[in-house]
Amino acid sequence: MKPHQSTISFPQRPVELKVKRTRAPFKADPAAEVPAIPVAQPGSVAGDLEALRACEENLRAYEARLREWQDELEQAQQRISPRVSSQPRVRRVEAAAPDRQDAWQKLLRARELLEVEQKNLRDDRITLQGHEQQLKEREARLAEREARVAAREQALAATRPTAPATPTRAKKPATAIDTLTRAPFALAKSVFGAKA
Repeated sequence: MKPHQSTISFPQRPVELKVKRTRAPFKADPAAEVPAIPVAQPGSVAGDLEALRACEENLRAYEARLREWQDELEQAQQRISPRVSSQPRVRRVEAAAPDRQDAWQKLLRARELLEVEQKNLRDDRITLQGHEQQLKEREARLAEREARVAAREQALAATRPTAPATPTRAKKPATAIDTLTRAPFALAKSVFGAKA
């Protein structure tokens, strides 16, 4: 089994920064570079421990350099762009002419009114959705009730004995007395018209 060799190496060229540096960039010193550390055999605990210590020292030095760069960047950023007001619109409005200030006030008021109306519209939508849901539930209950009533009617119709068909009576021919007694009524119907 071959021993594995691992090395930790860092880039030789300095990192390019967009912000101008206040001091000279860090140059890697070849004498200060950590030589490649071979990893000891898996059974050698002391060798592994020594290699880990060397790697840890190397990482601490690199972390310190990174923290310095971060501090430099933060300081340069603070010098370039000072912190502005948390409400830039208000600052601009105060510095503007009075007519612009009035226009801004109108715009801000209109924006507030729009937000209030949007909130009311959202509340109305939620209320309507609730009513629609209630109507759908009621419609479902009514449909279920109608289905039960229809099933019950069918069950009653099935259990009810069928009545024999009653023969229709044939009309007797009108007699003379019937004709004489109904004649005045028939005349009145023809003159005044039949009422419903």
